[in-house]
Formats: sequence, C-alpha cells, structure tokens
Amino acid sequence: MMMQAVDRPHIKSQFQDKDIQIQTKEIELPLEAILPYWNPEEFNAHCQTGCENFSKKWTCPPHCPTFMEYAADHTHIKLILYKTDCDQFSFIESNERALTAYNFAKDLLQKNLRNAEAETERFIGPNSCEICTICKAAQADACHLPHLIRYNLVAFGFNVTQIMEDLFQHKLEWAKAEQVPNHVSSVGAILFKK
Repeated sequence: MMMQAVDRPHIKSQFQDKDIQIQTKEIELPLEAILPYWNPEEFNAHCQTGCENFSKKWTCPPHCPTFMEYAADHTHIKLILYKTDCDQFSFIESNERALTAYNFAKDLLQKNLRNAEAETERFIGPNSCEICTICKAAQADACHLPHLIRYNLVAFGFNVTQIMEDLFQHKLEWAKAEQVPNHVSSVGAILFKK
C-alpha cells in the first residue's frame, strides 16, 4: 500500500521585507518504492540536450554517482515538497516573478535540508550545486568542497514530474511567455536508515 503525502505546517519567511508563505508536504518511503521513477538513461539524456550545467558541475551528469551508490547504507527516503504561490511576489515584475518565487523556495529548501541533515543521513537538494560561482568541473579540476557536495533528483535520473503527480498529487506549473504560473514548486529529499 502506497503511503500518502502529509501536509506540514506552512513555513513563513521574509523576502524584501514581505511575508511569504511556503506550503510543505512530506512523504517517507522505503528506497525501493522510489525506484520505479528512476530512469537515468532517459532523464540524463534530457540533461545532456537541455541543460547548460551538463558536464560543467560535479553535481550534474555525467559526473554524479548513480542514485544507488549515493543511497548506499540508507533504507528510506523522505521527499519534501515546497510550493509557493506566485501572487505573493506581485511586487516583482511579471517577467521575473516566477523565477524569483522559484529561487526563493528552492534556496530555502536547500538551506533547510542542509541544516536538517543528521550525521547518518544524506540530503538530495532541489537543484544542482550552487556553492561556488563557477564549479571546478568546468576547468576539469577537483572540487575543493567535496564534503559539501549534494546531488539532486533530476541529476540522478528521476522523473520528478511523475513523482510530484503520483506521490504528492501535485501538478507542476511552468512559466510561459507573458504568463506567470499560479505557483512554483521545489522538491528535495533526505536519505535515512530505519
């Protein structure tokens, strides 16, 4: 029987002196329950053809480990969804509103995952690594902060759209020219052992 995502209390934060609320949901699963959404051949091919970070970041394909290598010694995964309504950012120009809202939610999720990670856990970030302005992978040099490296679900080859729809009953919305989506979403995870 598939577990249901659980609504968590809204997170309240500030952006440019404005109160912003983030809606949160979580779901805990045994690792094998997430594997049907894992297809690195298909989704890493999308990275290669559609993402400027491909091969330029140590946390992006083809440099990242496989999910099973990264998840070794862990038995469960807690997926965490952050969603924020774009109308909370109405003070931002419409052509920048969705990206501003997304970056706000993503950065907050990344920070909260890093702070919540216990010694026996590993988090999976909502985006590629942004610790350095320019990743050393771009110059084929070793990462100088390897203890801080964390990967993301897309880089591992997960179908995040399907994870959102099936596990969170949540539909992703995308920004389009001249149209601001109702909401933006970001998802990360924590690997742990039960």
